[in-house]
Parts: sequence; structure tokens; C-alpha cells
Amino acid sequence: MKQIFLAIALLATLVLGCSAQPTVTTSPTTYSQYQLEYRLLAEYPGVFWNDPDLYPVARSGQELQNALQQFVSIRANDVEFSAILEHLGLDRKDNYTDEEKLLIYRQHKLLTLAVQMTPLGSGNYRFVLRVGEGQGERLEGTITAAGKITVEKREPSFNTHPICLSKGTLIETTTGQMPVEAVRNGMLVWTTDASGKRVIAPVLETRAVYVSESYRALWLTLEDGRTIMASPGHPSADGKRLDQYRVGDRLDGSTIVSMESVPYDGTQTYDLLPGSATGVYWANGIMLKSTIASR
Repeated sequence: MKQIFLAIALLATLVLGCSAQPTVTTSPTTYSQYQLEYRLLAEYPGVFWNDPDLYPVARSGQELQNALQQFVSIRANDVEFSAILEHLGLDRKDNYTDEEKLLIYRQHKLLTLAVQMTPLGSGNYRFVLRVGEGQGERLEGTITAAGKITVEKREPSFNTHPICLSKGTLIETTTGQMPVEAVRNGMLVWTTDASGKRVIAPVLETRAVYVSESYRALWLTLEDGRTIMASPGHPSADGKRLDQYRVGDRLDGSTIVSMESVPYDGTQTYDLLPGSATGVYWANGIMLKSTIASR
């Protein structure tokens, strides 16, 4: 009987030994910054951003030209380049067609401009993005290296292409000059009526528009010393866009002596709508027209 028990015990040991499997540990999947951006873009397909090849003026052939010029530098960032190839389903090879380079360039613009990413360490990032054109939202949050998205802040945001004034631009009010970002609804500003007469009117609406880090403003100087920094597409009192003027042209009674595209040191541009028939106001002493009125 003892021998039978020993045999049963030995058999059980053999069975358990054969069925036991070694413990396998796997590391969690982690993603590069650009793969994480694609996850954000997939989560929020209505992300709003400004394409520099389309705004303020889309020029025929310019996008392809920029794609060809920048392809070498885009390819040099192998982490981004790999993420783009994976997203587009393109193979890694020595040569790419012009059409493929254009597709890659468009993805590069999207990854560079659509989402703002700030490293937090350990492969995690803080992100800022805007969703929806017109009355939309601005989202802030974090995304882990494993792709977990946490939205920490949502706020209303009017998302449109920047055609407004730079921060600090002085608006003529009945109590003196006031920075455009400090102007509020109901304040009294100087404007003109339908006959062109200078009159007083309340501000009906103000607007602030977020801009990307790559946004450039137009710095314009008149012969009499007046200057203005605004979006290239902002209209003058005559409705003509500022970027349609040239040095030597007349603007608000003076000659333009210089025009320069400059980086904008700010996160938002601003505008206001006076309650007048014309929608014009004085900004840094120069008569301009509200972009809100033109919508």
C-alpha cells in the first residue's frame, strides 16, 4: 500500500511539473511624441489649426515647393518621420515621389501646428489643442507614454484664422487710449457713421483668437510715425487687407514706409466691434475696420 501511495505522489509531482509554465512579464507599450499626437488627433478629429500654406493667402504651387524644400529636414527627424510613414502606410525607402513628399509634408505641418506638446518627463506630455471652427473649445490635459489621455481643462474658444490686432494695440476710447485686450463690451469708443463723421459708439462685441507658435504678424510703419502690428488679413477702413498694401501706398492719410512680417510674441490676437454703421475704430491712431463686422 505504501508503494502505491508513493507512486501516486510521484505521478502528481510529474503532472504538476509538466503543467507549470514560467512567468512571463511584458513591458507596457509606449509611444513616441508623434505617435501620441496621432492618438490625440484620432480622439479629437475636429482639431482646429492654421495652415501657413493656406492662410493668409494660398498661392498656387507654394505648398509643393515648401514640401520639396523641407523634405530633407523632415526626414532627418527619424522619430517623426517613422510615425508619419506608419500613419500614411508608406514604406521606408531611398527615394520618394513628389506626391509622397507632399503627403509627408502635410502630416509634418499637422503634427507641428495642430497640437502643442510640452514634455513632462518619462515620456509623458502636457497638450493643448482646439476643437471646432468658429465657436469651439480649447482643451488642456496630459497624455502618458502609454497613450492615456486626461483632459484637465475645457473652455469655450472662438477658433478662427487670426485676422486681428496684436496685444497692446491702443484703441481710442472716450476716456483715452486703452489696450485692445482690456476693451470690454459697453465701453465707448471713437468710430465713424455712414457719412464718415467721427462719432462715439459702444462696443458691441470683443473677440480673442488663439494663435499657433508659428504665427507671424505684419508690422507696418507710416511716414508720420504711426505703426501697427496686426494680422496680414486685417482690413483697413476701406476694407482692403493690410497685406494687399505695398510700401509707398497711402493708408489713413499717410504713406507706408515699411512693411515686415515678424514673429508674434503672444498667444492671442484681439478685435472689437463698435456699434456704428461702419464698424471702424482707431488702433494706434490708424483707422481700421473690425473683422467681426465683416463676417
